[in-house]
Amino acid sequence: MIFSVYKRILFIFIIVVSIVSACNPPSKLSNRNLSYSYKRNLNILHPQFLIQHSDSNNSLLHFSLFTSELLYVKQGESKFFTANVLVSYRLLPSYDSKQVIDTGSVVIIDKFDAESNALLNSKISFKAKYPNNYVIEVVVTDINRNISSKTILNVYKNDSQSAQYFLLCDTVYKQPLFRNVLKKDEYAYLTFKGMIPDKHINKIYVRYYNRQFPFPPPPYSQYTPKPFDYKADSLFVVPLDSNFSAKINLKGLGFYHFQIDTTVKSGFTVYRFEEDFPYINSASQLIPPVRYISTQQEFDELKSASNPKLAVDLFWEKNGTNRERSRALLKAYYNRVQESNQYFTSYCEGWKTDRGIIYTIFGQPNTLYKQENTEIWVYGEEASYKSLSFVFVKVINPFSENDYQLNRMDLYRDEWNRAVDSWRTGRAYNER
Repeated sequence: MIFSVYKRILFIFIIVVSIVSACNPPSKLSNRNLSYSYKRNLNILHPQFLIQHSDSNNSLLHFSLFTSELLYVKQGESKFFTANVLVSYRLLPSYDSKQVIDTGSVVIIDKFDAESNALLNSKISFKAKYPNNYVIEVVVTDINRNISSKTILNVYKNDSQSAQYFLLCDTVYKQPLFRNVLKKDEYAYLTFKGMIPDKHINKIYVRYYNRQFPFPPPPYSQYTPKPFDYKADSLFVVPLDSNFSAKINLKGLGFYHFQIDTTVKSGFTVYRFEEDFPYINSASQLIPPVRYISTQQEFDELKSASNPKLAVDLFWEKNGTNRERSRALLKAYYNRVQESNQYFTSYCEGWKTDRGIIYTIFGQPNTLYKQENTEIWVYGEEASYKSLSFVFVKVINPFSENDYQLNRMDLYRDEWNRAVDSWRTGRAYNER
């Protein structure tokens, strides 16, 4: 795949972006409805991003675009089909600030190649000083199609050994993986770019955890999570080369916490879930998520069934009233489970988290507000007394920055029961 940056086009688009920004002064991100963040099925573009800190003053925004989602057209007398993509960003100190610290844009022109990789990868450097945290808003625009996608990312730079000082790459093309989940026989390179007091380190410590986590209870339950036992199931070391890189392969299911300094809790965590993760394909994977809408007796029978696939099919046929509706119901339910895995995975699969259980049962929120450590989900019209709101508070977790706990209240009981009854009577709740 060949792509290049044309300065003239870049200059024109920077001028355009500047004019638009001047006409529309930036608002606080905390005041904006960010529900598009969890509406993957409504978007045409699905860019992937990750942040990597290169030194104490600079960071990199890595991004990857699916070429199948871009429109390739002929320009003028050209013999080639090309895609034209504008990637722009603005960096803010927090969700509650209007101050723009840094902005930047790049135009990528990519010539179509039927034999090339399906991913278009690049990166942008931006200014971010240690020891501060930031928020970055990224807009990707397919110029040929005139459609855009917005993404909000957190930039964590207050810890010299945080996860964003690490970069996980494939072993063939040395390209970022844009995920921290590996499969059984998959190898990857993990590189550390943090500030190291001892430049002569030659190994990285790994804490391995293979834990079973309980299902989150309904939102009306009184629930106090059990404190996590940080004692690792096993501890081993992996050698680093002169570039502070290690070739890794994860054998067992669970999660692996890589650290340069074991006297602190920060580091980089890599996960091993079921091989098809984040997708749900096998019968054994279909059963656990059903717990949210099943009775204890039904769930026990599903788990002990001699033919799990048949048992799951019968469960959904009973709730769907007929085969066609059952299939539609099953598809809607497990689509939400899979999307929860994509959005909310932390130390466990996304559907097992507090946000995952709400997303699976209630669907995509109509309105989403984000602050530094809080997410507020609103279902229905925000100003209506009939609307339903859930508040999630971020949990300090050395293994993930994506761990949020629901503020549970008894007033959710009736809405929860109505939503479950909807699924049980053959209607996907809040389906759009």
